[in-house]
Amino acid sequence: MVAAAAQLPDGLVLDGELLVWDTTADRLSFEALQRRDAARGRTAFALAATSPAFFIAFDALRIDGIELLALPYAER
Repeated sequence: MVAAAAQLPDGLVLDGELLVWDTTADRLSFEALQRRDAARGRTAFALAATSPAFFIAFDALRIDGIELLALPYAER
C-alpha cells in the first residue's frame, strides 16, 4: 500500500476502505484484514501473498491541495 500511495500525486487525499477478499469463502474477510494488520516479519509477507489487501477509493477529498468537501459528493 505504501508503494502504491507513493505513486499518487502530491496534494491528493482519498477516502476509502482497505479490504481483504477471502477467495475460499468468496467474501470479504475482516478477520484476514486484522491478521494482516497485526502480522510482522515473515508472517506479514506470507499473509500478503495469500490474502492480498486492496484499497477501494470512493471519494476524493482534496486534489492539488484544494479541499473538495464543500462540493456535492457526485461532483467530487
